Formats: sequence, structure tokens, C-alpha cells
Amino acid sequence: MEKFEQDQDLHTTSRSIHETESHHTQGKFNDLTPVNSASSSSSSSSYDAFGHENLDDFPEGGWKAWTVIAGSALGLMTVFGVMDTISSIQLWISQNQLKNDSLSTISWIFSLYMFTCLSMGTISGPIFDIYGIKTILAIGMILNCGGLLATAFCTKLYQFVLAFGICTGAGAGMMFNPLVGIVSHWFLRKRGWANSLNACGSISGVFFPLMLRSLYPDLGYKKSMIVLACICIGLSIPALLMVEDRSDFLNRDQAHIPKKQRLIHAYKNTIDFRNFKEKSYLFLVMSIFFDEFSIIIVLSYIATYGKVRDVPDSTTYIIVTVMNAAGIVGKILPSMLSDVIGKFNVMFLIMTMMSIALFAIWLPYYNLTGFYLFAVIYGFGFGAVFALTPILIAQISKTKEFGSRFGTCYFVVAFSNLVAMPIGSQFIHKETVQNYDHMIIFAGASCLLGTIFLLCSRTSLVGIKFKAFV
Repeated sequence: MEKFEQDQDLHTTSRSIHETESHHTQGKFNDLTPVNSASSSSSSSSYDAFGHENLDDFPEGGWKAWTVIAGSALGLMTVFGVMDTISSIQLWISQNQLKNDSLSTISWIFSLYMFTCLSMGTISGPIFDIYGIKTILAIGMILNCGGLLATAFCTKLYQFVLAFGICTGAGAGMMFNPLVGIVSHWFLRKRGWANSLNACGSISGVFFPLMLRSLYPDLGYKKSMIVLACICIGLSIPALLMVEDRSDFLNRDQAHIPKKQRLIHAYKNTIDFRNFKEKSYLFLVMSIFFDEFSIIIVLSYIATYGKVRDVPDSTTYIIVTVMNAAGIVGKILPSMLSDVIGKFNVMFLIMTMMSIALFAIWLPYYNLTGFYLFAVIYGFGFGAVFALTPILIAQISKTKEFGSRFGTCYFVVAFSNLVAMPIGSQFIHKETVQNYDHMIIFAGASCLLGTIFLLCSRTSLVGIKFKAFV
């Protein structure tokens, strides 16, 4: 009887949340001006501009909150750093360990890595929401660093698939969702600013490729990868010690229900397609799906593109590094700007800029200077997309449901990451300039489609009001 009552509490809570969100979705943007923070927080019952949260529930700063942000940034260094070295690793193993395998075959290693990384959010999200960050983060760090160590000893395709594609990918996925979501436990009004500082962890995407480029000739592949794994271990340990969640406080209304039972219920509803009845969420997920489809193609093949343009490998590594460096700026500045002119507004501008860069700069390919220019603009853009995506999802979700909503989104997006590289490789199987141009057109069309869906998501919230703060 007690179990039945607890189940009823869960279903009643879920139903009331859904009804409340539906109500807020209809009315929360009637006032198109930003909410005054001071007046909004004058009482304990005040809500944020989007009608989801009690402002008094969030510290918005303090030593502990900023320590959490610093720890999260350290943890994300291992995730973004490895993710941003994919093209460098792919270029090396395609010319050495796997030189007898086709580019399309090799691409499955990294497609599987991205798919595993993103789809793991459906597992890590509910655990993070209910049990907190420590356990799931520790497991993720062990798999991530252990997978990198195993990758150092790989010589055959199936070994790379198991070590890097599955083990490292699963570990990164278990880390990524909680490390991003922990920001929403401590900040609401300053969430954009906090996320921009958290995104500083992506600075490793500049140094890791350069480090591998320097180490490969001197130490060889195996020792270079061991060094990379050891650095990730050195970053992971302090990150684990510094981060702290507030799951028990944020879930205090369900404290009478056992955590195990809540977790089982959460997993039953992890991939809840009823969420897609909310148009803003549906269109946002579709937008991210197609935009990341474009991003993965570009990041995967920009290095091999240099070969058909007779760009030296050393220069190609620099271009990849420049793109990653621009991505760091993209993860920081747009997040800050989003608190000023609106999160959806900034994302729309970024996606439009990326589409233009693909069609107007990379496709014509005037010269090497243009190649660098494209790397800067597109790198800035994809960095902004990665940083703004969790902010946009958080904007239309309750904080205690962020992990699951974010995980559901990236479970769907993971399939675009799974097929993006193999599909892209089909355009360039002969590796000619013309075939690469076809791939660029395909990536540009995908990015443009993502931009259109983002506009649809924004329109579902505020209508056709271009000056709306959203």
C-alpha cells in the first residue's frame, strides 16, 4: 500500500509539473522585457523570467559555488580536450596504424565515440538528478582515462573501436552531462555568466592537439597517448574533489520517496516522447540535431581537406588548433551576451553566421588565408553552440529535470553524430576537391536547416517578434 502511494506521488508530481510547464509555456513570454532581478527576488515565491524556478533557491555565487564552477571546468578539460583532438588522432592513425583501412571505415571509430558520449546522457542524467554528481562522475572519469590508456596500445581497428569508441566515449558521456548540469544547481540569474566560466574548460582543445603534434615525432604514438591519459587523470582528481551538487535540496518535495524508486521512475520516463508535444523543445532538439550534424562533419574532415589542397600536415594541425582556440572564445562571449540580449537570439545569430561561413568562405576556398578565416569564424560558432545548448534547454526546463531533458535531447542528437562522419566520408571517398565541395554543401545545408528549426522554436515561444528578449 505504501509503495502504491509513493508511485501515486510520483505520477501526481510528474503530471502537475507537466501541467504547470504547459501553463507557463503559454504565458511566460507575454512580457517581452527582461525581468528586473531585484524586484523579482523580493519574496520567496518569486519566479524567474521563464516561470520555472524560485529565485531564492539559488546561491548565485559564494566560495562554494565558484569552487564548483572551477572543478567543473577542470573536469570538462578532459572531455573537450579529447573531443577536440579527434581530427588530429584520426589524421595520425589513418596514415600509420590503420593506413590500410579506408577513411569511411576509420570514421566509425570516432562516430561511435561521439554517439556513445552523447547517448550516455540518458543514463547519467537521472542518476545526477537524484543521487548527485560524485558517483557517476567518478565512474565516468575511470572509464574516460582508462579508455585513453588502452587506446595508446591499439594497433587494429576493433581495438580502437572498443578502447576509444566505446570505453572513452562512455566515460566522457558520464562526465559531460553532470559537469554541465551542475551549474544550474547553483545559479539562475547568473547562469549564462557561470556557464561561460565553466566553458573555459575547453581551453584544453587548444593545447592537446598542439601537444600531440609535438609529441608524435619525439615519443611516438603510444607514449604520446599515455601522456595525454596521465594529464586527464591529473585534471580529473581535483575536479572530483571540488564539485558538489544540491540534488537533495532541489528534490526536497520528493524526499519522502526512496531514491531508488525515483530513479526507476526516472528511467521509465527518460526517453519520454511526450516532451516533444512542447513545440519549443521539439524544434530546439531538431535544430541541435542538424547543426551538430554539420559540426561533426566539419570537425572530422577539415584536417583531411588540407591534403587535397596541398596544405602541409604541420599547417593543418595549426588550423585545427586555431579553430579550437576560436571555439573557446565562442563558448565564453556568446554565453555572456545571452544574458543581455536573450539566449535564443544569440543562438540564432550564431547559427546564421556558421551557415554563411560554410557557403561564402569555405566552399569557394580563395586561399590559405580564407581557410584560416573560416576556421576562426566556424570555430567561434561551434563553440557557442556547445555552450548555449544546455542554457537553452535549461531555459525551458525545470532545474531538477534538466539532467533528464538534456539527456533526452542528446540521446536524439547522438544519432546525428553516429552517422555524420560515415555519411560525410561517402562524399569524399575519392578525396578530390570536387567531392569535398559536395561535402561542404551538404554540411552547409544541414546547418541552414538547423537555423530554420531554431527560428521555429523561438517563434513557438514569442511568435514573430524579432525584438523579443528570449
